[in-house]
Order: sequence, then structure tokens, then C-alpha cells
Amino acid sequence: MVFRSTPLRIRPFRRDEPETLDAVFDGLSARARFMRFHGPAPRLTESVRRALMDVDGSHHIALVAETAGGDGTARPIGIVRCVRTRVGGTTADVAIMVADAWQRRGVGRSLVAALAERAAEEGITRLQARALPTNYGAVALFRAAFPSGFTIPDDDAIVMIALMAGAGALEVTLDDVLADLAK
Repeated sequence: MVFRSTPLRIRPFRRDEPETLDAVFDGLSARARFMRFHGPAPRLTESVRRALMDVDGSHHIALVAETAGGDGTARPIGIVRCVRTRVGGTTADVAIMVADAWQRRGVGRSLVAALAERAAEEGITRLQARALPTNYGAVALFRAAFPSGFTIPDDDAIVMIALMAGAGALEVTLDDVLADLAK
């Protein structure tokens, strides 16, 4: 994939590469960290770090976007992940972080599209994401990537974005999503 004259590579994120997670996290401003983690996040706590590193390729899928650094080595610039809401289920929660210098340049959309494809391969038919109501970039990203998705206000003033992926997508209705939220 060529990304505005800069090669962009998307590959699976592995649990044995904490330096990749750190590099992307370090590329986020305080505001971007707040938007991603829904509160101040000056650093990753050990429990959050463990949860983010606990990928297995089926229940917890994560992809990393890399570009070549000045010395030609791969430089991680974004990570997207989805975690099934229950073991063996077909719904997964999505989260993304893209280094500030690479935001609004198509990296997020490329990551989300690649994740949707990978999730569908694992039998996931519904992706959903939670964003703060003021995180206009995330809301716009998911709406653009999944124009048939739904945006639903949640009880705690966070917007729920339900995104359809895979073969079962056309069979899911807004009533299905609302019923899931009411559980």
C-alpha cells in the first residue's frame, strides 16, 4: 500500500512487542490520549499495558501501521484493535490510536478497513466503538469507514458507534443494536 508517497505497511500486532505499543502511545498528545482513553493518560498503567498486549489473533485482534523512518527501519504510527464482547461471540469492541503527526492522513481509515476484513475472517460480524461526544475525528472516521453503521448516545454521555462488518452485516437492524445495549 502506498500512502501519499510514503509506504504504509499494516501487519498483525504481536504480544511480544511492547516497544511498538510504546512508540505509538508516545506519539499521542495529551489531548489524543484523553480522547482515546476517555480520561487523562500521561502513561500506560501496567494493567492497561497488559490488556493492550494480550492479543491472540481471534478473541483479541490488533493491527499496527508502520512507515519507514529516516534510516529505513519500520516506525509504528498507529494501532487498531478489536476484542470480542464475549468468548466466541460475533460482536467486538474497537479502539484505535494513531500518532498525532499521522492523524487525518488516511492511516486510521486504512487500519479500520484492514481490521474489519481481518475480523470478518474470524467470524466477527459486528464492530462497535465508544467515543467521547467531543471526539469528532473518531466519530467521522468510523462513519466514513462504515457508512451503514449507527450512532447512538449512551447513558454516560459517550457516543456508541455500532459498525457492521462481514456477511451478517445486512441482517442487523437498529432494533438489534438497541436490544443489545439494553442488556
